[in-house]
Amino acid sequence: MEKKNRNRQVYITLFASIVILLTIGVFMVASSSWSEGIQEGLGGSHFLKRHFVFLGIGFFAGVVGFLFPKNAIRKLSFVLWIVSMAMCLLLFTGLAKSVNGSARWLEIPGIGFSFMPSDILKYTSLFYVANLLTIYRSRGKREGFWIILGVIAASVAIIILRDFSSAAVIGIALVSMFFVAGISGTELITMGGLGAAGFFFMIKAFAYRMERLMSFRDPFDDIADTDWQLANSLYALGMGSITGVGYFQSRQKYSYVPESYNDFIFAILGEEFGFLGTSFVVLLFIVFVTCGLLVAYRKQNFYDKVLVTGIVTSIGVQAFFNMGVASGILPVTGITLPYISYGGTALVLVMGMSGVLLDLARRN
Repeated sequence: MEKKNRNRQVYITLFASIVILLTIGVFMVASSSWSEGIQEGLGGSHFLKRHFVFLGIGFFAGVVGFLFPKNAIRKLSFVLWIVSMAMCLLLFTGLAKSVNGSARWLEIPGIGFSFMPSDILKYTSLFYVANLLTIYRSRGKREGFWIILGVIAASVAIIILRDFSSAAVIGIALVSMFFVAGISGTELITMGGLGAAGFFFMIKAFAYRMERLMSFRDPFDDIADTDWQLANSLYALGMGSITGVGYFQSRQKYSYVPESYNDFIFAILGEEFGFLGTSFVVLLFIVFVTCGLLVAYRKQNFYDKVLVTGIVTSIGVQAFFNMGVASGILPVTGITLPYISYGGTALVLVMGMSGVLLDLARRN
């Protein structure tokens, strides 16, 4: 009974952290997108209204993820992975849509709907690798290293040319699953060496990535050009001080901080609610990750254990990347803050995966 109560407390805390983060997201999208809506002649509440639409779709996705039989998802994992890989290949065709100089989006002709296939691959790869690990690594087996490594490498390589940050999130999440499933020292060194070499090459091979890395070292030496995003993000956080300038009172969202309701929404949150506000959000993500990993630790089913690990790690690492970029501890890269950034495919999918996670936590 005591163990059941502990599991129930973890489940309730995990659920509460997600709901609170989503609620914060609604309030921050309302504030950070207001000026953009006015400037584009769409009305100050335009993006908030769209955000509510995506929240509604995301809620439906979460219910589906919660109720859909997990064995059925496991059986479909290879097909889902192949389809998402094919979508990522389409980024190298005329269907790719460039936003802010990055061709990360696919646009469906005729209806104008666009989405990021890397968001889909991020989660389908979790299901497929969880299945492979269950086949080759459960019950003390130590097989299939090169097969699993090949799938991880393919999942990262296909997207890294277009979306470095998402590729890093995918790679870290899949490797964490492999680590939990059981990996020898030799395998870990081999995987780590190949991964580090691949990421280093992809940074060196693209001038703009090296430029971002260099500007990260001194965010104020070229404010008018390469350092514009990071410098203004740091200004926003600095102006927020301890308690913030007040809700809806941000100045930096007025054309200073780019993507103020998306990639850099954490900076606007810091400006309006200060160190206390940002600390509260960081604490919520720590609670989310801690509860999620507790669920994974207590799982007896091998497939569930590695899948929960992957879901929690992918969301946690993405949150760390976003907040790290906004606060200047990581180089600038385009990635959203889970649950809080303006809605789209990223919000819908993270809510869908949260449904899967909550169902697995409920059945602990």
